[in-house]
This record gives sequence, structure tokens and C-alpha cells, in this order.
Amino acid sequence: MLFKKLTYGITLLLLMGCRTNNEQATASAIEQLNLVNLEDKKQYLEKIFEDDQKVRGSHGQEIMLKFGKDSEEHRNYVQIQIDQDALNLKKVEQYLAQYGHPKESELGEIATITPWAVIHHANSYEERERNFVHLYRAYLQGDLDDGAISMFLGRMYQMQFGERFEMESPFKSEDEINALIEKLDLVDKKRKAQETM
Repeated sequence: MLFKKLTYGITLLLLMGCRTNNEQATASAIEQLNLVNLEDKKQYLEKIFEDDQKVRGSHGQEIMLKFGKDSEEHRNYVQIQIDQDALNLKKVEQYLAQYGHPKESELGEIATITPWAVIHHANSYEERERNFVHLYRAYLQGDLDDGAISMFLGRMYQMQFGERFEMESPFKSEDEINALIEKLDLVDKKRKAQETM
């Protein structure tokens, strides 16, 4: 019992230490990236993905079950996740602004899915909307599959309207994606993504 409490305490301290490091990294993330080659880009994106996943998973659930949803330990864990998500978003947006969306044929699956994963975890609808063009263009170019873009748009719909998007079956993924784009008033952004390919 004491060992478990000690383990949770040490983990929280480590995560809080990451929070301080993340705040320092946020300042440097605003600077121009200097990723010279494909390997640099791959490593940069894969590290962001690793950081994104590190603050997720069963650990948060364990803290909630152990200490309760309204506990200080759980609130600290959630805040660490929020801070990490904000930092990751800044890094990904900077990468997209400088280099565009990664191509799977050049950087592999993990690096290519990183922008989607990070933007999908963004805290606000506005953050998702402003990055839609990048993700939709990646979908059109085959670097993001229809399940990922559909899930992304479905979550935006849920954030905007407070309910899940329902569509009468049968339908194709493309039909659902187009319907969601129309419902979310993203038609102009869709057109922009198509024009800038």
C-alpha cells in the first residue's frame, strides 16, 4: 500500500517536472524550426507523438480510481495533459506552417499521423477548425485515411452541437465526410485545401 502511494507520488512529481520543462519548451517552440532532412523531421514528429501518448492511457484512470475524480492528484494529472496538449499543438502548427503536412512515403506512419493525433486532442473547436485545411489536404493526398478524418470531423460536430452526428445507412465514408463538412460550415476551407494541393 505504501509502495503504491509512493509510486503515484513519484509519478506525479515526474509529470509535474515535465510540466515545467514543457513551459520552457513552449518558449523555444515558437522559434523557427531547423529540421535539415527527412530524418530530422521524422524524429521531431515522432517525439511529439510520444509526448502526446505519454500523458494518456491507463495511468490517468488509475489515478482517478485510486484518489477519485475530484481529487487534487487527478486534477494535477488532467492539468499536465492540458499543458502537454497545448505545447504539442504549438509545435505541430509550427511544423505545418514551415513544412506542410508530412507524407507517409517520406516519414512513415507515426510521424504522418502525429498532426492528426495532436490536433484531435486540441482543447477547443477553434484550434481544430484552423487546422482543418492541413488535415483535409493530407486526406486528399492519401496521407490520412477516411476513418481518421471522419473521426476528427465527428468530434468537431459533437463539440459544436453537443451530440453525435447520425446519418442514415447505408452510406460511404466520403458521403459522411462531405455531410459533416457541410454541417460544420467548412465548405470554403475544403475548397481552399483542394486549391492548394
